[in-house]
Amino acid sequence: MNCKISVIVPVYNVENYISQCIESIINQTLKDIEIICINDGSTDLSKEILEKFQKEDERIIIVNKCNGGYGSSCNAGLNLAKGEYVCIVESDDYIDKNMLQDLYNIAKKNDTDIVKSAYYEFKDDNNTVTKINWSQEYKMPVGVFEISDCTQLVYFHPSIWSCIYKKSFLDRNNIRFVEAKGAGWADNPFQIQTLCLAKRIFYTDNAYYYYRLTNPASSSNIVNIKNPFDRSDEVHEFLDKNKISDKNLYAHLYKREMSYIDIVLGGISPELFDIACEKINQMVKRMNKEILYNNKFVNDYEKSVYESCLSKTGISKLMQRIQEQKRNHVVVGA
Repeated sequence: MNCKISVIVPVYNVENYISQCIESIINQTLKDIEIICINDGSTDLSKEILEKFQKEDERIIIVNKCNGGYGSSCNAGLNLAKGEYVCIVESDDYIDKNMLQDLYNIAKKNDTDIVKSAYYEFKDDNNTVTKINWSQEYKMPVGVFEISDCTQLVYFHPSIWSCIYKKSFLDRNNIRFVEAKGAGWADNPFQIQTLCLAKRIFYTDNAYYYYRLTNPASSSNIVNIKNPFDRSDEVHEFLDKNKISDKNLYAHLYKREMSYIDIVLGGISPELFDIACEKINQMVKRMNKEILYNNKFVNDYEKSVYESCLSKTGISKLMQRIQEQKRNHVVVGA
């Protein structure tokens, strides 16, 4: 039987967080949902906790599979989903009880492919909650828009879980996740593909999603330094294939890629430096210099990162500077 929203929950070793996550979903004011939990080979008590919830709520579907990574889990959920819209809730996070109803109402009223909202970052070690609403720094469109009207979305945190997506839109465009090992930064290509192919996007400054920053096993942590660069390659392949050439979009993509470089160099170990150098050099050589130096969205710090990354010596000096700033708790690029 079809439903209004399919909620996909990729699960891997989250016994400390999964109950809070599932409770926030089953207590939604929108009741006409299915909750597809993809247990990706968990070795802790996650599976048992899910089974307990399933006995209490028939809307919960559990799929147990061998470990294949975040993208594999999301794809398994998307392939099963019967909802008019789908959303993804990461199993160490939780959502406000009104999230699905409010976003669904917006989607139906405006016939959208994507509804995207602001969200909260929270740290449960010191109980701090911060609203991430981009309208404080950027003028966001009012009403329905396409990515050309709001190219800064390419630069923002992917936050693919602060959205609902029309299932027919994803299927029609054959949009699925990269199936890399572990987390693999699979959300990055998915974000770009959905934003660039959507004809009707809606952003709301209301926040509903609580994104946990204090899980040491979080999917946002880099395990393989090649992941950001491999995902960047895939994004560019997609843009080339679809003949997308918007200069403002590329400017914001370059800004995102500069942040990749900051993240990698900020935590790299000496034995991985040569690999990082090769990947970084390949990334920046692909960038369009005319856009980098003439587009109003690219700032001086990002231009300096680009120039540093044209040589191994420059990358080494940049790494030293970033790591020193990190030790001194200085915001990189400030």
